[in-house]
Amino acid sequence: MKRPIASDTEVQHFFDSEYRDRGMLKWQGYFLSDHTSALKKEAKKKPPKMLEQQPGEIIAELLMSAWQTKKPVVVQLKEVDQSRVPVQFIGTVQGYQADRIGINTGEEIKYAELEEIKNVQIDE
Repeated sequence: MKRPIASDTEVQHFFDSEYRDRGMLKWQGYFLSDHTSALKKEAKKKPPKMLEQQPGEIIAELLMSAWQTKKPVVVQLKEVDQSRVPVQFIGTVQGYQADRIGINTGEEIKYAELEEIKNVQIDE
């Protein structure tokens, strides 16, 4: 059995008076799903461990070696955030001066004073 084709006025009447668009409700379902998966992914990230203080000479040697070989490094600062998690960043040594370095994280270049660096590890 074929359905009769509705006229333009019948279609317009349906959308004007009978059809209820769920609007934001359907989009909130998509957002909630994406947001939940992003939160789960963030929760799986483990905070960095507090590493031991290295002597300044070792820090300088590791940074120089990483700069020459273009290998990525993990630089942990003496500073901790509000949750007592040590501040650290991973990237390549972009620049090296007498008292500070620049680390290219891929998103931005982070600068750190050498005296504020607690630990350096070359990331193999």
